[in-house]
Amino acid sequence: MKNIKNLFVGAIAVSLVACSSAPEETVETTEAQEVRTEVTNKTLELAANDAEIGWVGFKTYSGDKHNGTLDVTTGKVFVEGDKVVGGKFEIDMNTIVNLDVPEDKGNAKLVGHLSSADFFDVANHPTAMFEITEITMEDNAELGTNSVIAGNLTLRGEVKNISFPATVSVSGEMATIMAPEFSIDRKQWGVMFGSTGIEGLAKDKLIDDNILLTLDVKAAM
Repeated sequence: MKNIKNLFVGAIAVSLVACSSAPEETVETTEAQEVRTEVTNKTLELAANDAEIGWVGFKTYSGDKHNGTLDVTTGKVFVEGDKVVGGKFEIDMNTIVNLDVPEDKGNAKLVGHLSSADFFDVANHPTAMFEITEITMEDNAELGTNSVIAGNLTLRGEVKNISFPATVSVSGEMATIMAPEFSIDRKQWGVMFGSTGIEGLAKDKLIDDNILLTLDVKAAM
C-alpha cells in the first residue's frame, strides 16, 4: 500500500511539472556595466504612445500564467549613420496592466499585488530604467533577429546588466528596436515573493522566478 501511495504522489508531481509552461532558461545577467556617454551625430526621441514592454508570469507547478504590459514613457535612441549605438528608456511601473483576468474576476487585486512590496514595490520604486551598454550585430535565423543588445536594467532599485536578441533598424528619421520573448530571473532584482528560492512553500503557492518579456520601441526625430 505504501508503494502504491508513493507511486500516486510521484505521478501527481510529474503531472504538475509537465503542466508548467514557464521558461527554463534566462538571459545572461551580470553586474551593471559602464554606459556609453560620448555624443553621437543623431539623437531620436521616443515616439509618443509607441513603446511598450510585454510581460508573462507563471505558476511553477501548473499551467497558470498571467500576461500584461508596461509603458515606456520617455526615452532616447542614439544613432551613428544608419546604426543604433545606444539608448535609454524609462518605464513607468504605475502602468502595470494585466490582460487576461476580467475586471470582475480580480484584475485590480492582481495588479495591486504586483505593485505591492511583495513584488515591484511601486510606491518606493515608481520607475524602472533600461540603458543600452552595447549592441552587437548578430543574426539569429531561428528568432529572426539581427542583433544582441546588452544593457543595465534597473528594477526595484537594483541594477543588473542583461543581454538579449533583438531586431534593430534605422530607416530615415525612425529607429526601431523589437525584442521577441526573452526571460529574466526576478530574484536578481530582489523580487522574492513565492519564489522557488524560498524553502518551505507549498508547491501550489510557488510563482516561477522566470518572467518573459518583450520589447517594442520606436524613436524618431
